[in-house]
Amino acid sequence: MSQLKHLKYDPALLVPKPYFGDPRGSFVINSSDIEFALQKSSQKNELLAQVWFNIATAGPPGHVHGGCQAAVLDEMMGSVGWHHGHGVVAAKIEVEFLEMVPVEKQYSLIGRITSVEKRKIFIEAELFDPKKTYARSTGLFIVLTEEQKQDLATKLKK
Repeated sequence: MSQLKHLKYDPALLVPKPYFGDPRGSFVINSSDIEFALQKSSQKNELLAQVWFNIATAGPPGHVHGGCQAAVLDEMMGSVGWHHGHGVVAAKIEVEFLEMVPVEKQYSLIGRITSVEKRKIFIEAELFDPKKTYARSTGLFIVLTEEQKQDLATKLKK
């Protein structure tokens, strides 16, 4: 996990990265430009997070690039799936950008599983602060088969 210099969060609620992946890191969770901390939720099928974006994430001057927002929302949705026992990958995500997101500020994320249909897991997430919601996403995630998980694990050993 990147060093969390700016992010304020309750360490007692911290959730480690819930999925296996490249041991060298994760695009969002290990980024030096984004501080990201997953947190437990008291609600079923839900996960929380805190995020802080530095100036390197800017698209429009002083504001977070939409692709960076989409990556954070995707990370949140995938983490919700894995945290709740569904080893998933994204099949389709949709992001709705509601407000421009100023850089160098802290925001909250919430993700929740909305339904499960065999290997299809439907998940939604929001990026917000106490005053407004900046972006929200919905996604269709597919549970990896045991064979697919094994294949990925084998590639990690190479």
